[in-house]
Amino acid sequence: MWLSWLLAITLNLSVAMPLVAVNNGGAALDALAERYWQHEMQTDPQLRAEVGLPIETIRPTTYANAQADAAFAQGMLDDLGRIDAPGLDHDRWLTLRTLQYLAGKEATSAKYYWLAQQATPYMGGLRLGFLAQAFATFKFANDADATRYVGLLNQFAAYVRSLGDLLRGQHAHGVVLPVAEIDAAQAVYEGYAQPTQAAALVPSEERLQALAPAQRASLRAGAQNAAQFQVGPAFQGVADYLKGDYRQGAPTPVGLWQYPGGDAYYRYLVVAETTVTTTPEKLHAQGLQSVATTNAAIDDIRREVGFAGDLTAFKHFLATDSQFFLPTPEAFGERLEVYMQRAATAAPRYFAHMPTAPFGVAPLPKELAGSQTFGYYSPPTADQPKGEYLYNAWHPERTSALGAGALICHELIPGHHFQIALQQENTALPNVRRYDSSETGFVEGWGEYASQLCWDMGVYSTPYDKAGRLMQDLMVSVRLVVDTGMNAMHWSREGASAYMRDNLTLSDAQIASETLRYSTDMPAQALAYKTGELTLLQIREHAQKRLGKAFDIRTFHAWVLDSGSMTLDTLRAHVDYEIAQQEPHGG
Repeated sequence: MWLSWLLAITLNLSVAMPLVAVNNGGAALDALAERYWQHEMQTDPQLRAEVGLPIETIRPTTYANAQADAAFAQGMLDDLGRIDAPGLDHDRWLTLRTLQYLAGKEATSAKYYWLAQQATPYMGGLRLGFLAQAFATFKFANDADATRYVGLLNQFAAYVRSLGDLLRGQHAHGVVLPVAEIDAAQAVYEGYAQPTQAAALVPSEERLQALAPAQRASLRAGAQNAAQFQVGPAFQGVADYLKGDYRQGAPTPVGLWQYPGGDAYYRYLVVAETTVTTTPEKLHAQGLQSVATTNAAIDDIRREVGFAGDLTAFKHFLATDSQFFLPTPEAFGERLEVYMQRAATAAPRYFAHMPTAPFGVAPLPKELAGSQTFGYYSPPTADQPKGEYLYNAWHPERTSALGAGALICHELIPGHHFQIALQQENTALPNVRRYDSSETGFVEGWGEYASQLCWDMGVYSTPYDKAGRLMQDLMVSVRLVVDTGMNAMHWSREGASAYMRDNLTLSDAQIASETLRYSTDMPAQALAYKTGELTLLQIREHAQKRLGKAFDIRTFHAWVLDSGSMTLDTLRAHVDYEIAQQEPHGG
């Protein structure tokens, strides 16, 4: 069982940590890293696009594919187990740990296949959005591209149909989405089934100038046929199933606890997403404590600005006062850019290395506005070399700009853009570490750590800037409470919503979206934010105590970012290694 394996390696870092810098087993490990990378290139179209390779296959979601992937990963684990870990140099040891984590997760995929949601608004919506964008930006250089494009459209339709098959299989296994999530998922598939969406898959003449006229006509006819008779009906078929037979026996309660094997799956996810050894109960208690601490800090801001009411009234003021709302989505983007420039100016004082990739903000595609509460960061790719935060402000009257500074620090500078772009630009890393950022605890933990770092960087220059950061901090703390509450402690969605409403300034629509995200769409993923931030702060404090006056924040951040993402337990050992090199006896 992979969960037991992960617990074992995280509890035995002192044993696994390389003690000597020799190359015994290095060549074998390098070959395994390349083998895993090629596997990813064959199975992950999003990763292919990120590195600039053409998308050649869109795999359907099937149990057979999950079994094949798990078998491959187990073979990798077996081979990794034969590597002489203590004999590896430090950097290869990090590669070993990365491969153990990635292969360990994949080896478990078949076991939990029927419990893992892949057709829901967040999980399914992000993948569908990527594929739609891939077709919109597809480049036509020759006749082979035209043939490949039409073939991919048919594979796209098969992929969508496979999501319907997955839903049917889950239904047969007693894993049925709650009614509220069915409504949200149905809306996504109905949106993609619209004729305008199918029409968008037919490339314009302007995009086909490299092709001969006859080939252009053939391509457009083939694309029209595939879009109208394959892709559109595939989406409509899933929507119809969600609207009809799928709803039989659909539960009202939310959370993984209610499904066969759901409790064990959630406990597995808690470790896999946070990448630390912990339990839902520990995180729940930690969340309650953090909520109390952060509420006290917000109350300090209330007194600082001279607000006459109590904390509840102050939060209501923060949530509703007109000064925190902007008239248009464009104005919201402009506000984000103010903080972006402020953070960029301060960054050289805190980072020895900064990415060369450009960055910015852009509105979220409108078709995703209903399923994405806030937005997401889109990293640089070979075709789109600019890292962007895609913000959701399509309803500016209910989208507060109070936390705009904290949001930018998490998503762009010095958050996700710094971490991901620096990793991509580090050509010394093996590809599997250079481009893979699957360790959620590290990635989202860094985003929250970066947002916290912006206190020191001077990004939060007014009391309300600080209140915005504290409200963001409060939210990720609340997530520890409600995610574990709904998935492990049988909390109702209504109870979780009430807890969020009591502590946060989110709208009812935002709370509705977020509670579904935690309880049915991406359980345990939201736990990684606060857990990762606290772990990074603990590691920094540990380094400061060890090094004393020799501690340098720019060097510390290089230690964290320069080797790419990793599990947080691996990061602890990695920083200890770097400290040892800097201390007088290191070498």
